Order: sequence, then structure tokens, then C-alpha cells
Amino acid sequence: MIIVMRTYIPKAGTGGTMMSLLKKVQQAFVDNGFPGIEILRASYGLHGKVQTIQRWESYEDYMNSRDKVRATKEITSLFSEIYPTLQETHFTELFSVV
Repeated sequence: MIIVMRTYIPKAGTGGTMMSLLKKVQQAFVDNGFPGIEILRASYGLHGKVQTIQRWESYEDYMNSRDKVRATKEITSLFSEIYPTLQETHFTELFSVV
């Protein structure tokens, strides 16, 4: 199993919009047959920082999903709205569960 963690840092004044959109992304993944995401909001550190966690059975499953996710309008349209709220592009990390 792997965990895909993405870190999002909003521009000042856009954190609420970003969070609302990430909650819609959370539902869109499930509605379209992908593993759900968990949303984590930082209590300390960078203001408005949010991380998401998505669990995949394997690295191969995750990599094979990339084209399918990009072809899913319900997901890509939400990310098109999220990107303008970000201070910089989101940061993606993959972790192996041991």
C-alpha cells in the first residue's frame, strides 16, 4: 500500500474557497470510483496549509490511475478552480506503508 500526500498552500484570503473546492474533490474521487481522500488542516505552521492523503493498493495502481483521473471532467474542472487559489503549485509525496 502507498499513501499519496499532497500539500496545498493558499494565497492570502483564498483558504476558504480552496477548502470548499477540496471537499468537492473529495466527493468527486469517490463518485468516480477512485480511492477517497482525507483532508487535513494544519493548526500550526503556514497559514491555511492543507494536506490530503489518498491510499492506493500499489504504486502501479496509482500510476495507472493518472490518465483516468485527468480524463475525468468532474475532477479536472475542480482542480482548474483550485489552482488560482494557490500560493504555488501543490507538492506531491508518495509514501510506502511499512
